[in-house]
Amino acid sequence: MGIRDDHFWAKFLGIAPVDWNVPGVSVRPHVGLSGYCGLWCFRHQDRTVVSAPRGWVDHLEKKLEGCEPDELLDEAFLMGLLGGEFERLIGPAFQGCLDPVGFRPARSADVRFVGPNDAAAVDQFHAECGPGGWETGGLDEVKHHLAAYFQGERLVAMAGYRPWTEIAGDPCVLTHPGFRVSGCGTAVVSAVVEQGLREGRLLLYQTLEANRSAVQIALKLGYRQYASHVAVRLKSETPSNAPVQGHDPARDPIPGPPIAHAIRHPRGVDRTH
Repeated sequence: MGIRDDHFWAKFLGIAPVDWNVPGVSVRPHVGLSGYCGLWCFRHQDRTVVSAPRGWVDHLEKKLEGCEPDELLDEAFLMGLLGGEFERLIGPAFQGCLDPVGFRPARSADVRFVGPNDAAAVDQFHAECGPGGWETGGLDEVKHHLAAYFQGERLVAMAGYRPWTEIAGDPCVLTHPGFRVSGCGTAVVSAVVEQGLREGRLLLYQTLEANRSAVQIALKLGYRQYASHVAVRLKSETPSNAPVQGHDPARDPIPGPPIAHAIRHPRGVDRTH
C-alpha cells in the first residue's frame, strides 16, 4: 500500500504512521473529523483506530482493553458497547487507494469536462436523477474537474473531484438511472482521476461496501482496498454521567492544527456514494 496513504490517514486519525504495522486498537480524539458527534472505526491491516469526540476517549480506552480489531466493525458489538448512546451505524465502507503506476484509465470520446455552455444539460441531468441524487452522489461538494458523459446532447453521467485537504480528495459519481451498468460511470470517474493524478494529488476513493457497482468502478481503474470503516452517530458528545472534559493540549497526538472538516459530515461518515 502507498506510503502517502499511510501518512495521510495517520494524520487524519491522530496516530503515527508506524502504528499501522502494529496489530491492535487505538482510540483517539477527532482530528480530521473535528466536530462530528460520532465514532469512526477505521480498520487498516491489523489495526483499528477509533476516532471519537474528546469526551468519549477515556471511557472507550477503558472499555476496549483487550478488544479485537474486527469487533469494532460489528454493529451488534458497537450497540452493546454504547448502549443508549448509539443512534445509528453507517457502513461498512470501502476505502480505496491508488498507486499512480497501477492506474488503468477507461477513456471515452463521449466524456469531456463541462463548461458554461453545458448549463442546460447539467440542469436537466440534475432534475432527471431526482432531488436526492445529486447530494447522495456527492456532487454538491465538488470543487474541481466536473466531467460528463454525453450521448449526443444528453448528459447521462457526471463525476467530479471533491477535496478533503489541499493535496488529497476523491472522485464522486452520479449516473442517470437509465444508463447504469453501461460503463458511463467508470468513464467519467476515470477522467477525473486522471486529471487529479496529473496534478500530483492523492486520490482516495470511498463508498459503501454494499454499493458493488461503485466498488467495481474503483477496482476497474486500479484502486485497491486500503481499509474498511464504519461510522456510528452518537446522541451526545460525552457518555451518560461522564464529566465534561476540557481540552488538554498534551493529549493531542499530532502538533499543529487539525485537518479542518476534511469529511464534512459525513461524506466518509454519514453518507457515501
